[in-house]
Amino acid sequence: MSLPRATSGVIVQQQDGAFFLLDTEGGEVFRVNETAARIFELCQSGTSLDGAVQSLAKGLGALDQEPEIRADVQRTVEQFQELGLCEPSPSL
Repeated sequence: MSLPRATSGVIVQQQDGAFFLLDTEGGEVFRVNETAARIFELCQSGTSLDGAVQSLAKGLGALDQEPEIRADVQRTVEQFQELGLCEPSPSL
């Protein structure tokens, strides 16, 4: 199953070690942590849920924590959808 697509016009910006999601069409700015920014980038690339979990687990050196990472990805994507940053889709 693929992650939902990022809404067009939303971009990731990094400034002074902080990460932001900018809705260039709606004018809203959301400050997020680095992991949430990476999850959003994975949504932009059309990655599968499994691919996102594996990528994050590898990047964090936490291959033994994939179930927890999967739950975090699902929760984060649901928040993105509630904020209109990702397109609505059936539950992950």
